[in-house]
Amino acid sequence: MTDVGTLLMADHLYQLHQAAKAQGSGFSMVIFDTQYLPRLFATRRGPYLQQSVPFMKGRPWVRHDEHYHVDFTIPCQPQRPAEVKP
Repeated sequence: MTDVGTLLMADHLYQLHQAAKAQGSGFSMVIFDTQYLPRLFATRRGPYLQQSVPFMKGRPWVRHDEHYHVDFTIPCQPQRPAEVKP
């Protein structure tokens, strides 16, 4: 059985990924404690997350047992040089 917190995190990552894709973006990496990944992948969103979300390989260098990080892929647009006013 999967605990409610894991179910909510899995659904949050799924919904966040769907929203990013709808905006023409996505995830470049998700930092999530590797010891909890099997529980995350055991949820109903697990197969989607495993296939579609790029989780960091290896263990995070800072504890991530109480939170996770999502790095978004956001396309940059070239900016016009700022006008200099006298």
